[in-house]
Amino acid sequence: MRIIRSILAAVITLSLVAGYGSVPMEKTVSAAGKNKNTTIKAAPDYTLKIPAGWKNNYVMKSRGGKKHGSYVFFSAKKIYKETGDGFLFSIWRYKGDSYTDMPMYELVGRWNGMNYVAMFPTEIQTIGATKAAIKQYNKLTPAVYDTPYTIMPVKRTGKNVYHAKDFSLKLPSFWKGNYKVVKGKKNSFVAFYARECYDETGEGFLFSISKYKDDSYKELPSYERVGIWNGVSYVAEFPTDVQIMGASKKAAKQYQKLNKSVIKVARSIAR
Repeated sequence: MRIIRSILAAVITLSLVAGYGSVPMEKTVSAAGKNKNTTIKAAPDYTLKIPAGWKNNYVMKSRGGKKHGSYVFFSAKKIYKETGDGFLFSIWRYKGDSYTDMPMYELVGRWNGMNYVAMFPTEIQTIGATKAAIKQYNKLTPAVYDTPYTIMPVKRTGKNVYHAKDFSLKLPSFWKGNYKVVKGKKNSFVAFYARECYDETGEGFLFSISKYKDDSYKELPSYERVGIWNGVSYVAEFPTDVQIMGASKKAAKQYQKLNKSVIKVARSIAR
């Protein structure tokens, strides 16, 4: 992140220099942090917090809906109208990790099996623009790096949805009445069990979802980071030993049926 921030600062500085002056990245970012933010629905499936100073000063365009390869991009309004440039950042959707081939990116979100990737400018964006347009661009650039990290999924609605405090999971219809949820203190985790195994033996663990603000989850024996938004990682942890020992045939059958869809359920995470 620090490397990309430094490169981005250099690109922005070059744009500023080309536009009759430069503004130190460190100072402008600090000043931008004092501004109030406005939440906008940037796409059907997510929101962003836009600095108050951006109001009426940017252009937002989207393409492709919610499918793989679709995107939303933001540009400074005046430069965009004058030259077609003024690019600030964009957010793309990827099902896989092909985005790692891009020159300037950050993974800012992940949910429901989709990666949300912020792309940043790699070249000067102010060439040929008027002084007024460049001034507007300069005003917006301090928040370029941090704004994509404010991404939040739109809350999910519909049938067969399990709602935790700050996330939801899409459950197959046959899970209804067949699972049990155990929550950690202060909602530190939510664990799912096959109901009959849990009632008979206290076992039947299927998976759990825990929240992390660091990467300590990488020490877990069996896990997958299934969600990321607003600086928090949502990590699914899976069993590493037999969960039907001592259970009846009926309970074991219930567990095995639920267990087949565990990964799909964990990856369905959203708000």
